[in-house]
Amino acid sequence: MKLVVLGANGRTGRLVVREALHRGETVTAVVRSDAKRPMIKHDLLNVVVGDPCDPKFLSQVFQDQDAVISTLGGRMPTKKATSIYWMSADAITEAAWDAGLKKVAVTSSALLFPPKRLIDRFLAAIVRNVVHSANRMEQTLEKTNLDIVVARCGFLTDADETTYRAERGSLPEGGSSISRMSLAQFLVDAIQKPSSGHQVYGVSGPAA
Repeated sequence: MKLVVLGANGRTGRLVVREALHRGETVTAVVRSDAKRPMIKHDLLNVVVGDPCDPKFLSQVFQDQDAVISTLGGRMPTKKATSIYWMSADAITEAAWDAGLKKVAVTSSALLFPPKRLIDRFLAAIVRNVVHSANRMEQTLEKTNLDIVVARCGFLTDADETTYRAERGSLPEGGSSISRMSLAQFLVDAIQKPSSGHQVYGVSGPAA
C-alpha cells in the first residue's frame, strides 16, 4: 500500500509513520518545513515539504497513492490553531477527488459524542474551538464519496502502550484517554482493513 501521512512530524504522526513502515507500507510523510523532517531514514519513506491545507499541493502528493492518514490538530485550543481540522479536511477532499484517492483516516475529538457526564460538558465548553472545528471537519468529510474512518479519542498520553479499544459510534466505557502509540496502531489498522462509507469510532486505551 502507498500511504500519505499528514502531520508526520507530530508526536502521533511520527508513530504512524514508524508503524506503517514496520508493516512494510510505502509512506509519503508530509511536513511543513525542512526543519520538521522526520529523523527516521527508511527505503520505503519519502518526505515532502508543503502546506497540508493547500489542495493543489495535496493533489500532487496524492497522485498514485492508496490512502491518507491525517493526525493534524491544533496544539492549542484557540480558534486559529484548531482551524487546521476543517481547513485540512477541505483540502483533503478536493485533492482526493482530483487524484482519485479513496480512503482517508483522521483523528478527531471524543467530545463530539453526546456527553455522558457533567465533566464532559464542562470540557466541551472549555475547548469549544476544538469541538467546533473537529465537527466542521467531520461534516465536510461525511459529505464526500470517500471511504472515511474517524478516530474520536480523549486525552492523548505518551505511555508505552499499544493496545486499544475501538467502538463504532461511541467511546468505550471509561475510555477517557489513549496512548499515541495505541492511536497510531488503530489508524494503520483502519487503513489496512477493507471498509467503505463514513465510519466514526470512539478509540481508547484498555479498560482499567
